Amino acid sequence: MTATSHYVVFVVEDDDDMREAIKTLLQMCGHQVCTYPNGVALLADLNRSHAGCIVMDVRMPEVDGLAFQRRLTEAAIALPVIMMSGYADVALSVKAMRQGAFMFLTKPFRDQDLLDAVSDAMDSERAAHPRRIEGLAARAAFDELSPREQQIMTEMTHGEPNKLIAARLELSEAMVKVIRARIMRKMRAASLPALTRLAERHGLC
Repeated sequence: MTATSHYVVFVVEDDDDMREAIKTLLQMCGHQVCTYPNGVALLADLNRSHAGCIVMDVRMPEVDGLAFQRRLTEAAIALPVIMMSGYADVALSVKAMRQGAFMFLTKPFRDQDLLDAVSDAMDSERAAHPRRIEGLAARAAFDELSPREQQIMTEMTHGEPNKLIAARLELSEAMVKVIRARIMRKMRAASLPALTRLAERHGLC
């Protein structure tokens, strides 16, 4: 199932009854839920623009919790992950926490424990998601700049004056000004300080 709304709880559980019970509980509390029988199916659906959190059994066929988190990292997907585990899986869940899992719940857990964990994860995601989307847009815009524009953007966000940039690149100051204006427009930055902050926040140059 593919997510369609903004914030979604992605549930990964290979036990059909457990998966349906979690889905029903979360939907009763107003969450949009997408369910998957394994991590591979979810990874095929996810991209960096998705918002929400993931609730996943740590012991899964094909891709367990640890491998799943590694793949999320490789794909640069930063959704908070709540791991569910049986008593014997606590050590594995601790490893998952060290790799960046948001929280883990030991089965059997109370419904309220899951709801609280999802609420906390969603609060964290609502704080982080806008900046993440800003970073994706900024990176895409930066990648669309020509090599010369990227070079000049790097120099201007490091405080280099037009005269020095022009001398270094063997351009006229007038041409540097034209290119700077084009960069500001493409990056959708209202001012040089705003562009500099954007570059610093997202490691553009």
